[in-house]
Amino acid sequence: MSNNYFYEVLNELIEDLNRDFIETQQDELISYRREAFNKYYDVEEIKPVTNGLKYGFIDAGFIVYEFDVSIILPMRISAVIRDSKGELHRINDYLGRTVYDALLLYSARKTIGDRYSFKIRIEPFHDHGLLFDRREEARKVSNEINHLLDEVGNLTKTRSPSFFKKMTRYIEGLLELAYALKLCMELEDRGEDLDYVVLDGTLIKWFSVRKLPVRIDGLDILSIILSVDKRSLIKYLYRVIGLSKTSKFTNIVRSHSLFNAKKPCGVCGNGLYTRVDINGLRELEKLFNKLLSERALESFIEDTIHLFNRIVFHRHGVWVSRFPLTPDNYTVFMLDIYMDKPILVKEQSLVSYDRNNASLVNSRLDEIVNTLLAYRTRSIGEPPYGYMEVDKDVRLGRNIKRSFEIALLTILREREDYVSRILEQVFSSTTRMRYGYS
Repeated sequence: MSNNYFYEVLNELIEDLNRDFIETQQDELISYRREAFNKYYDVEEIKPVTNGLKYGFIDAGFIVYEFDVSIILPMRISAVIRDSKGELHRINDYLGRTVYDALLLYSARKTIGDRYSFKIRIEPFHDHGLLFDRREEARKVSNEINHLLDEVGNLTKTRSPSFFKKMTRYIEGLLELAYALKLCMELEDRGEDLDYVVLDGTLIKWFSVRKLPVRIDGLDILSIILSVDKRSLIKYLYRVIGLSKTSKFTNIVRSHSLFNAKKPCGVCGNGLYTRVDINGLRELEKLFNKLLSERALESFIEDTIHLFNRIVFHRHGVWVSRFPLTPDNYTVFMLDIYMDKPILVKEQSLVSYDRNNASLVNSRLDEIVNTLLAYRTRSIGEPPYGYMEVDKDVRLGRNIKRSFEIALLTILREREDYVSRILEQVFSSTTRMRYGYS
């Protein structure tokens, strides 16, 4: 294929994409959603403030090996701490712990009568980690989580395999959140309080979208992992921030439109962030209630409200609210914070808003954004200093992946039982598909 022909094909593709996108934006419901976006959010310029706040940045690296009835997920979790002067420290500087926790998360499902049994197993690869000081602690936690799921679960055979994969990834996310909360608690015990901890990614996890059909939520599992009562955990949740650089295409487009339409006067060289538009809330309430009374757009209104705030721990009344921001006036991040109640809510056939809660959230946002972005990494997007730097401690690169797979295959080959022979073939095929035959 000639270069001219290649570029001609791509150029036509881009034209189609652009045309389809414009036509989609003209859809009436999408127009209502864009209007809601503009009414809900106000835009402020980021004004960096170095007022002595201390931040922790947490990240996890992992590899996922999926089989028909089980998942093997080796992972690393680590943190860096940014002090009040903007300097970074590893957690061993403060706590004398290992630089990262290396864990293995294993999950499996099997059939028992007319339902499934789902179990997980958490194994640390070393002692003296932040989450687990000894292997025995991780095994005790695994057994308690399995007992909880087994006691209250409703895992019937109608569940698809994807449900169990999502549940495994949900628990993986809870381990990362537990690490953040444990860091806060341990530093507090030593008189080294963290003002906020930042997770790389959204705080809106899978079970917040469709409630788990059992009498538990993620906070129950967090309580088991950390051996801390749920009421005590909730107060630490409000120190947790989610910051994600990836979002849906439509959210990025809406955010850019919002920034362009509402940006303050001036250069805005430090970037822009969003707050709740207190005056716009009343107009938004009227718009939603009009749509409900005239057209009964129940699901559309609920989905739109979920763009702004969504319950994540439904049994314990913990919500997440989302706010787009752009440090470089180009790249869009989504910032998530936990709340004890929603700002915007639909109950029965009426939408209402909480003005006082919106004002409190705005105060939190002003402090968080302007201090979080006081120190930045000078790379694409200008993320806060510490957000990307922790990545090098948790990344499971090609060499580590290869070492893990070779070690596992070596152990299987040393065993002489029938099952190990089968597992060797299964695991060898995943290795070949990933790296080729050489």
